[in-house]
Amino acid sequence: MTKYSGKYYLQYAVPGTELNIYGDGCYVGERPLGPFALAKNNSYSYHPGGFITGAGHGSTLLDAAGQGWHISSMRISCNHMFERRLGLWKAGVDADGELYCDQAFGDWPVNAVTPAFSKPDFMLLSYKAEVKASSGTGQGCVTDEDIRTWWEADPSDKNAWVEVDLGRECDIHAVQVNFADGMLKMELPEGLDGIESAYEARYMARVKQPIRWLLEYSADGETFEVMEDKSNAETSLPHDLVVMENGGRARYLRLTVVEQPFRQAACISGIRVFGFGEGNPPGRVEEVVCEKTGDLDVGITWQGVDAVGYEVYWGYAPDKLYHSKEVLGQEHTKIGAFIKGQKAWGRIDAFNRCGITRGAVFELYK
Repeated sequence: MTKYSGKYYLQYAVPGTELNIYGDGCYVGERPLGPFALAKNNSYSYHPGGFITGAGHGSTLLDAAGQGWHISSMRISCNHMFERRLGLWKAGVDADGELYCDQAFGDWPVNAVTPAFSKPDFMLLSYKAEVKASSGTGQGCVTDEDIRTWWEADPSDKNAWVEVDLGRECDIHAVQVNFADGMLKMELPEGLDGIESAYEARYMARVKQPIRWLLEYSADGETFEVMEDKSNAETSLPHDLVVMENGGRARYLRLTVVEQPFRQAACISGIRVFGFGEGNPPGRVEEVVCEKTGDLDVGITWQGVDAVGYEVYWGYAPDKLYHSKEVLGQEHTKIGAFIKGQKAWGRIDAFNRCGITRGAVFELYK
């Protein structure tokens, strides 16, 4: 529960963790024990599309500067139903007392000091970029924008590397390196007793298990420079972000995996590159067709433009489009997160490597 300006916001998770529609809902009351009424903006935390999906089982908080944030669980659910990560988004309460959470482009790098619903500082450059690797399978998974798929090197490849070709030289400002567990099956280390539960055996590792790697970049694919060297790191970060404050020009990025925990074969779910390409932002989405297929469900189709993807927004009022879903490589989607009997409006923004073009607001259904 969060108290703000004399109101009490009772928040709850909407099952289940293993689904992309995992989210957080909200009731509002004048007293801590109620009665409570369903908030108009629901589910206020909801992230069904993108590199990693799901946004439930969370908490809302204020930082030292007074900025509101919402932190919640995001799903992987490949090795185990409850395999997940944490998402952090800007949140707040609007002038009408509605709790909101900004999850547009919600798994891209975010500027912590800009207002909620600001455009990202950098654009996604790596979607569907060509990939080659020293060995293994699933090379294309490195740039498919899906944390639930991965490239895995051959176990015998002790100096495994994977290389991303952006197709042309770009202005790179940030690279996110994402390691995966790869359905790893491990024997219990000698001398260590596990704890049997209803689901699995668990144990605490007594020795540090670092994740070590080297990231390089190149304009021609022949001569590489070091972007980040963590070949001697003592940390074990499965998701790491390299930021180049002044940017750098490159077409190729090569990641060499030096060491992963428990002598696992190199396993990468994504090398995500952010910055700017050359050219112009995409055209504006003009033609949109909506089909209501149930009390909570709407299918949306639109005329495609020269875009990498689209951010589809919706909300209960034209100026309160607090919900969003990222759609890549197609011009249609289905949203099943509306409130029965409540009007809804939407907007579709198109984006490519060069920028974002805002669409017009339209009525989803009456």
